[in-house]
Amino acid sequence: MDRTSGIELIRTTGRTASERRTLERDVRRGVLERIRPGVLVRPGALDELHPGERHQVMVRAARHLIRPRDVVSHESAGVLLGLPLVGPAPPKVHLSVLTTTHTRVTSWFVQHGVGARPPWTAESMDGLLVTTPARTAVDIAASRPLDHALPVVDHVLRAGSASRDSLTTELDRLVAARAKAGIAIGMGSGLSGSPAESVCRVRFRELGTPEPVQQHTFQRSGAGPAVVDFWFPAQGVVVEVDGRGKYEDAEMLDGRTTAEAHWREKRREDFIRSFPEVRAVVRLSWSDLMRPDSVRAELRRAGVPCR
Repeated sequence: MDRTSGIELIRTTGRTASERRTLERDVRRGVLERIRPGVLVRPGALDELHPGERHQVMVRAARHLIRPRDVVSHESAGVLLGLPLVGPAPPKVHLSVLTTTHTRVTSWFVQHGVGARPPWTAESMDGLLVTTPARTAVDIAASRPLDHALPVVDHVLRAGSASRDSLTTELDRLVAARAKAGIAIGMGSGLSGSPAESVCRVRFRELGTPEPVQQHTFQRSGAGPAVVDFWFPAQGVVVEVDGRGKYEDAEMLDGRTTAEAHWREKRREDFIRSFPEVRAVVRLSWSDLMRPDSVRAELRRAGVPCR
């Protein structure tokens, strides 16, 4: 069970006037919080949720207003399908609407008219129609920046929830923004191990670096292999992307402490540096990836050419 399913949504619709006045008093007193018109939650109910989970709650809150033929799409479909969300959650729920070709924004929804491009759909666990992973990835690639879109495209390829052929088929059906979406689809790689690695690949493209080898293995007899995120062989540079949850994940998975995880990582880096072809190891954090100038400075310092 995910963390959002246990959050109680208190609706004012259908209540008596007296009950609605009581709920409004509770909002003013801080006993309840309003997350959408007519939808309340207990104080702090959303505080521990990441942006994708918060948006899942918004989709649940809008459930009663979604018509049977409307299809949850774009980033809203992404969070329901478990695809990575880079950047803030959308403030409104995205739907693909079969009966129009125009996009309309309401207080609750961004309604995308699909016209001659009706989506192929799948049922979600809540009974809502949701665009397929391939359609969702292409819709996001057509409407969002590349550093938001590529993590989604890489994820569906890595997970096997969409094939390159299915992505290309959906891309060919696009009427607008085909060139924009085609960049993300063309760059898609099932080798990216995390959204951070996908964003890093976008930064390499923006900075005009040589094309690195993904998931390169360093190995010698008598020692276990070390697989690195990126390897620039001509420059002898390894680039590793440190996800924000790296050490916490290590602790949760096998009981090691943070100090032990750091020690193991140091041993691993020493092993990588012991290979004569490795001149430098560059580590980039999520914070670095959000600042392209920092990435450029680190790469140039290590000898990787950038524009």
